[in-house]
Amino acid sequence: MKIFSRIYMVGSGEFGLSNEMDCHVYLVDCGRELALVDVGVGLETDMMLRNIRSEGFRVEDVTTVLLTHCHADHAGGCRRVKEETGCSVAATRDEARVIEGGTDTELGLDVAKTSGIYPRSYRYEHCRVDKVVKHGDEIRVGECGFKVFEIPGHSWATACYLLELEGRRVLFSSDVVFYGGTIGLGNWPGSSLENYRKYLRRLGGLNVDILLPGHFTWTLRNGQKHIDRALENLKRAWVPPAWRHHHFHV
Repeated sequence: MKIFSRIYMVGSGEFGLSNEMDCHVYLVDCGRELALVDVGVGLETDMMLRNIRSEGFRVEDVTTVLLTHCHADHAGGCRRVKEETGCSVAATRDEARVIEGGTDTELGLDVAKTSGIYPRSYRYEHCRVDKVVKHGDEIRVGECGFKVFEIPGHSWATACYLLELEGRRVLFSSDVVFYGGTIGLGNWPGSSLENYRKYLRRLGGLNVDILLPGHFTWTLRNGQKHIDRALENLKRAWVPPAWRHHHFHV
């Protein structure tokens, strides 16, 4: 599903594009190379690969997966996608450690299963990370340059990726900040209100046009105002509004 210019949504449980537990999976056409931002939970990866082909692309041209963080709905399909495409995988250091070998507790899977977000039978497939990135790095994929914004708070060290495309500033904000200014604060290891207060300010003043989060709706205009709303909420006395995950009946 084409969203804007060279950006497509090729996976999403909410929009019925792939497994119901998948986050939004974005494909970016970088010329001779393709980039994926996140890969979903890994249970119906074939659906996502078919979606890539249906947009006229070859899955073999996916050279880079930009993982935002370790949670299963974003990174659980990493190993399968890597096997199918031969791509390299990028993540921040603290997320890479958990993606490669973290326990279910470190992954937040224990509490997520207890909450009905994943079925008890779900098993996370760990995956090797090829490129460890940090805040301020730029990842080149073909004609595209993705700037890394490391924002601990939702998870250990979630990465948002900023892309300049045809005069527009696109932020893949993952579960850090959503449309409407809600945040992804949760009750699992690695999630921290203190870190949100400390690091979300890194997204201030970016003049984001297009905001593409990991769940719910997105916007092609005035994306920065949703980030700014979250920043304002973090200045107030009470815990700011946070996104609530869908509950699956298992």
